[in-house]
Amino acid sequence: MKCHIACEKSKEPHIYIPDILLEDWMLKGGVTLSVGATSARVECLLSPTDDLILTTFLPWLQALHDRDFHIHVDRLRAEICIGPITAILINKTPGSLGDYAHECHQFFHQNGGLLYLLPVSSFFQREGTGLLFSEGRWEAGSVPSPGVLYNRIPSRKLETTDHFKHAVTFLEEAGATVFNTRFLSKSEVDQALKNHPLLKEHIPVSASGLEHLEGMLSSFEDVFIKDIHGSKGRNIIRATSGDRWEVRQNSFPGNDHQTFRDYRSLEKKVRAWCRDSTYLIQETIPFCLYEGRPLDFRILCHRIGQEWTVLSSVARIAGDGEFVSNVDRGGQTAKPRTILNKILPVSKGIHENMKALSLSAAVYLSEVLEGRFSEFGIDLGIDADGKPWIIEVNSKPSKLTSQHSESIRPSVRGLYHHSVSVWKEEEEEK
Repeated sequence: MKCHIACEKSKEPHIYIPDILLEDWMLKGGVTLSVGATSARVECLLSPTDDLILTTFLPWLQALHDRDFHIHVDRLRAEICIGPITAILINKTPGSLGDYAHECHQFFHQNGGLLYLLPVSSFFQREGTGLLFSEGRWEAGSVPSPGVLYNRIPSRKLETTDHFKHAVTFLEEAGATVFNTRFLSKSEVDQALKNHPLLKEHIPVSASGLEHLEGMLSSFEDVFIKDIHGSKGRNIIRATSGDRWEVRQNSFPGNDHQTFRDYRSLEKKVRAWCRDSTYLIQETIPFCLYEGRPLDFRILCHRIGQEWTVLSSVARIAGDGEFVSNVDRGGQTAKPRTILNKILPVSKGIHENMKALSLSAAVYLSEVLEGRFSEFGIDLGIDADGKPWIIEVNSKPSKLTSQHSESIRPSVRGLYHHSVSVWKEEEEEK
């Protein structure tokens, strides 16, 4: 059930319950109030209105004022549970997540629940402060510990520190669900998919390390060289052999397109660019193009409770002069079915195959990779036969754009419904 909650200033730990609910819940005297991963003892009293009224004897209770929430009552445990309480872990400010975070706030507010942003400094210090949306902006305030935490910090290095890992463990031990706990590397995803009997048929042949570049070029004549920790289409090189040795790149000093007299010259330049980073080399699959430009498809998979589902899909067309189709590199987006109908003589069933492949990959990777994941952005290419190929899997997919006509994008709805499902499951398991 849902209830509207109001708060009033008082140092007394009271909860005022409307008469009809107080009779139905059969509660009296002291009860436990659970909000997210936070709880407190309160005294049940009769409410003078139809609202559930909480006194702000603890500062974070004010964050619940004038909002609707889902309510679960455990009569045997004498416990009132309020949720969902979800936080998005960020660096300092929303940054590129601004529009997405605002939509999350709106959707949680409209459907029952609290969404706030948790700067990583507050997360480490466990100081009980977060960013709440009020009067058109995010402002610092006291907040309850979240029941669900969605990790969106942009630093791979920070995620590997003991400080970060201890903070995650502390929150999980308090009863919270933390998901997408870390970035993925291209090499670990590639290795995991190679171990799956069916998914391995949908990934390019690959090798890890530049020492394999000559052999890969000898075998395929056209390869992609990718920084295993790269993101947003950066630090990617395309190398070709044959009549001449060529490279194209989009992130390093020098010309974007260069020609070399022999392999050694090409290798020297590639090594100068790559330096000490680790790179994955993949054969170049001849994917379908759109009007002569590279094309791929982003499939967004999300866990709702314990079940994975496809939330959205979009076609991405490379910008002028680009050899990758990332939106961050100037790419454009379009509806997948529209594009597939234009590039393939027979496109029936291909979109469904792409989604089924992505869903299988999401379920499998969430089971075998270290950490907890509830959202993947999976990038696919399509060859001339309509076969889908997995290019990359992202644990922190971009939230910059949405091609959907609804005011609230599917990934926002996914976060909300996952939060509600997790909250309900936790209450039922108590």
